[in-house]
Amino acid sequence: MQICVRAVTGLNRRGCVQINACIQRTFTSEDLWTNYEQAKSWLRCKKLPPDIETKAAFCNDQIDLSEVEIYGFDYDYTLASYKKGVEYLIHDIAKEHLVKKYGYPVGVGKVVYDPNFAIRGLHYDVEKGLFLKVDSFHQIQLGTVYRGREKLSDKDVLKLYKRRHLPVNYLESSFLTPKPMNVKMVQLVDIFSKPEMSLMAAVMDYFHTCEIEYQPESLYYDISKCIGLAHATFHAEIRSNPNLYLHKDPELAPYLKGLMESKKKIFLITNSPFETVDVGMKYMVGEDWRDLFDVIVVQAGKPHFFTNNAQPFRELDLTRNVFLWDKVHELAKGRIYAGGTLNHFQLLTGWKGGKVMYFGDHPYADLADVTLHHGWKTAAVIRELEKEIAMMNTEEFKWGVNWQQVLKSLIEDHQDVQEPEAKEVIEAWKIEVDAVSMSLRNMFNPHFGSMFRSHSNPTYFSRKLFRFSDIYTSRVTNLGQYSLNHTFYPRRGALPHEFKSWFV
Repeated sequence: MQICVRAVTGLNRRGCVQINACIQRTFTSEDLWTNYEQAKSWLRCKKLPPDIETKAAFCNDQIDLSEVEIYGFDYDYTLASYKKGVEYLIHDIAKEHLVKKYGYPVGVGKVVYDPNFAIRGLHYDVEKGLFLKVDSFHQIQLGTVYRGREKLSDKDVLKLYKRRHLPVNYLESSFLTPKPMNVKMVQLVDIFSKPEMSLMAAVMDYFHTCEIEYQPESLYYDISKCIGLAHATFHAEIRSNPNLYLHKDPELAPYLKGLMESKKKIFLITNSPFETVDVGMKYMVGEDWRDLFDVIVVQAGKPHFFTNNAQPFRELDLTRNVFLWDKVHELAKGRIYAGGTLNHFQLLTGWKGGKVMYFGDHPYADLADVTLHHGWKTAAVIRELEKEIAMMNTEEFKWGVNWQQVLKSLIEDHQDVQEPEAKEVIEAWKIEVDAVSMSLRNMFNPHFGSMFRSHSNPTYFSRKLFRFSDIYTSRVTNLGQYSLNHTFYPRRGALPHEFKSWFV
């Protein structure tokens, strides 16, 4: 095949040979390897990208903080940042319930929590008993499908699902309200899902080792119930030993006080009981923490609170620790309320639309309804960001990403060669691209890779995160480094049909 090749005088932005003159000739394998070596030499001389700030706030949609008058917060994993020991605690309490309340074998009580197995955002196939990672195009990422901790081959995955693409009703059913009875898949999104997934995997492995038959559906629902039961004990442990389980962020109290001094309204809506929130906030902020909030709502019952399917507001009488039966006509500062609905909340406060920004750690339960149906601004608090960004800042990762892109450009520009030896070179490059991709993936998690990326595509979790949050960051106090008049501008990325030269 005759290809128009230009004399090599350097490299262009994409890392491919810079071409000046047009010469009709056929690429040989030697030509390809020459271009390969020149590209690699160019990349070695190229300055790697600067580090990403781990405590930055990242923008999905333009947001002007000067327009935000009311700041709302979830509590767990938003204002309250828990230590790793909480995951062990939840796992161990749940496995004890499995044995004592659900009659599971005594051996199940001896399984150990593995914090390095799963990542947040995985899907679990309730019918087939499989963990899998799905990208933003609803495709299964091959090489990330596990039954317990046993990885399935690509051939077995395609045999089970017939194709990589999953129907939308498989993925969306668990988010519908009310939930349908025949949920096929669930996405494990909150922080407590990591011990839940580890326990499911360990129990499956135990059953396989002992050759015990089980129903995947029953296993999921049993463990899900036990994780729920573990929350009651979890709250009691937190109240007894806040120093063992809570991080104390020295910037939290100054940030909240800064909002108050700037005449911003501040509210708290959480599913946690008041006793847990009170102990935690006193430990993290101080005895006078309630003075910082204009409205405090506990035991809200999210996401039903946001879909207006919850119970009416009730005021908590702190002297007797009972809920009053009287109808709530106002949400007054200094008082504690439970239950309620978002419509009633907005009616009583007058806080509506884009002047409200709510912070939460769960893109669906905390953020989806308020942004889609009520126009609130939303901020997602994703603690895993810090660890992922730290990995992205390493020279090994930066080199791998850049070299992967250069290799793909080399393949794209030379893939139409006809000579057998040249075709072999292209195949060798494709194998190397796959190897680099796997290396990059394994830097985050050897089983599932990054929580945010599935090779070249965003994950399904990322897609929802970008859709439901205006900004996202690793902790609430990161916003303290920006002025209250700061405007976040989303990055303009190149669409497939746009000129690459428009973007540096």
